[in-house]
Amino acid sequence: MHPIRRINTIFLYVRHLAAAKRFYSETLGFGEPKIDGRFWVEFKLPDGDTHFALHQSDGHDHADRALGTIKLSFEVADIHKFAAQLKEHGVKFLYEPRKEYGFWLAEFEDNEGNVLRLYQKLHPHERVA
Repeated sequence: MHPIRRINTIFLYVRHLAAAKRFYSETLGFGEPKIDGRFWVEFKLPDGDTHFALHQSDGHDHADRALGTIKLSFEVADIHKFAAQLKEHGVKFLYEPRKEYGFWLAEFEDNEGNVLRLYQKLHPHERVA
Protein backbone atom coordinates (compact mmCIF):
# COMPACT_ATOMS: atom_id res chain seq x y z
CA MET A 1 0.00 0.00 0.00
CA HIS A 2 1.27 3.45 -0.90
CA PRO A 3 1.98 5.60 2.18
CA ILE A 4 0.20 8.65 0.78
CA ARG A 5 -3.58 8.16 0.79
CA ARG A 6 -4.88 11.50 -0.52
CA ILE A 7 -4.22 15.20 -0.72
CA ASN A 8 -5.21 16.67 2.62
CA THR A 9 -4.62 20.40 2.12
CA ILE A 10 -3.49 22.39 -0.87
CA PHE A 11 -2.27 25.85 -0.04
CA LEU A 12 -1.04 28.91 -1.83
CA TYR A 13 1.07 31.72 -0.49
CA VAL A 14 -0.55 35.02 -1.47
CA ARG A 15 0.49 38.65 -1.24
CA HIS A 16 -3.01 39.99 -0.51
CA LEU A 17 -4.91 37.59 1.73
CA ALA A 18 -8.20 39.52 1.85
CA ALA A 19 -8.40 39.83 -1.95
CA ALA A 20 -7.47 36.16 -2.43
CA LYS A 21 -10.11 35.15 0.13
CA ARG A 22 -12.75 37.08 -1.83
CA PHE A 23 -11.62 35.53 -5.13
CA TYR A 24 -11.81 31.94 -3.85
CA SER A 25 -14.90 32.31 -1.65
CA GLU A 26 -17.00 34.40 -4.07
CA THR A 27 -15.66 34.08 -7.62
CA LEU A 28 -14.81 30.38 -7.45
CA GLY A 29 -17.72 29.71 -5.09
CA PHE A 30 -15.88 28.01 -2.22
CA GLY A 31 -18.19 29.80 0.25
CA GLU A 32 -17.26 30.74 3.77
CA PRO A 33 -13.90 29.49 5.01
CA LYS A 34 -13.69 26.81 7.69
CA ILE A 35 -10.77 28.73 9.25
CA ASP A 36 -10.51 32.47 8.80
CA GLY A 37 -7.39 33.71 10.55
CA ARG A 38 -5.09 36.68 10.25
CA PHE A 39 -2.47 34.81 8.19
CA TRP A 40 -4.38 31.65 7.17
CA VAL A 41 -7.74 31.06 5.45
CA GLU A 42 -8.88 27.48 4.88
CA PHE A 43 -11.81 26.15 2.86
CA LYS A 44 -13.24 22.64 3.02
CA LEU A 45 -14.05 21.52 -0.52
CA PRO A 46 -17.28 19.71 -1.43
CA ASP A 47 -15.67 16.24 -1.53
CA GLY A 48 -15.42 16.52 2.26
CA ASP A 49 -11.80 15.36 2.37
CA THR A 50 -9.79 18.04 0.62
CA HIS A 51 -8.94 21.41 2.13
CA PHE A 52 -7.72 24.45 0.23
CA ALA A 53 -5.85 27.10 2.19
CA LEU A 54 -4.43 30.54 1.51
CA HIS A 55 -1.43 31.68 3.53
CA GLN A 56 -0.26 35.26 3.81
CA SER A 57 3.20 35.53 2.29
CA ASP A 58 5.81 37.60 4.06
CA GLY A 59 7.75 38.07 0.83
CA HIS A 60 10.49 35.68 1.90
CA ASP A 61 8.58 32.43 1.44
CA HIS A 62 9.81 31.82 -2.08
CA ALA A 63 12.46 33.91 -3.74
CA ASP A 64 11.68 32.75 -7.29
CA ARG A 65 7.94 32.58 -7.92
CA ALA A 66 8.40 30.43 -11.04
CA LEU A 67 10.25 27.75 -9.08
CA GLY A 68 7.61 27.70 -6.35
CA THR A 69 4.60 27.58 -8.65
CA ILE A 70 1.95 24.93 -8.06
CA LYS A 71 -0.80 24.46 -10.60
CA LEU A 72 -4.12 23.39 -9.17
CA SER A 73 -6.77 21.50 -11.08
CA PHE A 74 -10.41 21.63 -10.01
CA GLU A 75 -12.86 19.01 -11.29
CA VAL A 76 -16.16 20.58 -12.35
CA ALA A 77 -19.50 19.20 -13.56
CA ASP A 78 -19.97 21.67 -16.45
CA ILE A 79 -16.75 23.31 -17.58
CA HIS A 80 -18.38 25.54 -20.19
CA LYS A 81 -20.96 26.93 -17.79
CA PHE A 82 -18.44 27.53 -15.00
CA ALA A 83 -15.93 29.15 -17.38
CA ALA A 84 -18.67 31.52 -18.55
CA GLN A 85 -19.47 32.42 -14.93
CA LEU A 86 -15.82 33.12 -14.19
CA LYS A 87 -15.51 35.35 -17.26
CA GLU A 88 -18.51 37.36 -16.00
CA HIS A 89 -16.34 38.10 -12.95
CA GLY A 90 -13.52 39.34 -15.18
CA VAL A 91 -11.36 36.23 -14.83
CA LYS A 92 -8.59 36.06 -17.44
CA PHE A 93 -8.41 32.72 -19.26
CA LEU A 94 -5.12 31.50 -20.67
CA TYR A 95 -7.14 29.07 -22.77
CA GLU A 96 -10.84 28.36 -23.05
CA PRO A 97 -12.30 24.89 -22.45
CA ARG A 98 -10.88 22.44 -24.96
CA LYS A 99 -10.56 18.70 -25.32
CA GLU A 100 -7.09 17.62 -24.37
CA TYR A 101 -5.63 14.33 -23.11
CA GLY A 102 -9.09 12.71 -23.22
CA PHE A 103 -10.99 15.27 -21.13
CA TRP A 104 -11.95 18.96 -21.10
CA LEU A 105 -9.41 21.45 -19.75
CA ALA A 106 -9.29 25.21 -19.34
CA GLU A 107 -6.70 27.41 -17.63
CA PHE A 108 -7.14 30.80 -16.00
CA GLU A 109 -5.43 33.09 -13.52
CA ASP A 110 -6.55 33.96 -10.03
CA ASN A 111 -6.31 37.50 -8.68
CA GLU A 112 -2.54 37.14 -8.08
CA GLY A 113 -1.60 35.50 -11.37
CA ASN A 114 -1.52 31.90 -10.14
CA VAL A 115 -2.48 29.54 -12.96
CA LEU A 116 -5.47 27.35 -12.16
CA ARG A 117 -7.02 24.59 -14.26
CA LEU A 118 -10.57 23.38 -14.69
CA TYR A 119 -11.05 19.70 -15.50
CA GLN A 120 -14.11 17.77 -16.68
CA LYS A 121 -14.35 14.15 -17.71
CA LEU A 122 -15.62 13.58 -21.25
CA HIS A 123 -19.12 12.18 -21.56
CA PRO A 124 -19.24 8.81 -23.36
CA HIS A 125 -20.74 10.44 -26.49
CA GLU A 126 -17.77 12.86 -26.65
CA ARG A 127 -15.13 10.14 -26.75
CA VAL A 128 -13.55 9.32 -30.06
CA ALA A 129 -12.75 5.76 -31.05
